[in-house]
Amino acid sequence: MQDYHELQIWQRSMQYAVDLYRFSALLPDEQRYNLVVQLRKAATSGPILNIAEGSGCMTDGEFVRFLGYAYRSLKDVVTCLELCERLYSTVEHQALTVLIDEGNQISRMTHVLMRRLSPADDASAGVHLVN
Repeated sequence: MQDYHELQIWQRSMQYAVDLYRFSALLPDEQRYNLVVQLRKAATSGPILNIAEGSGCMTDGEFVRFLGYAYRSLKDVVTCLELCERLYSTVEHQALTVLIDEGNQISRMTHVLMRRLSPADDASAGVHLVN
């Protein structure tokens, strides 16, 4: 068990969620109950809350399970941002590029941490890691 506040991955995920909230406020009103909700839910419940909850687990294997949830939520966020890129020509594309890049970087960090904490035999532990 460790204090999640000390984890760089949690710190970056927290700032990422703040940035996503600010970005999503700029999306058209018609997306208030669709992309905005999806982005915000995936950004908060995924990386931030799962990393925090997982850091309180008793075993590394349990923590890896929560990191897996965070990893998948980050992929969800990045995909939503890529959809915004295609749908809205009025949205600041430089901001989108920065958010997509940061999401991919945090995903890689999550994947590395998962691999570091995973048992030697990932298949027998039920952990399937893909790049």
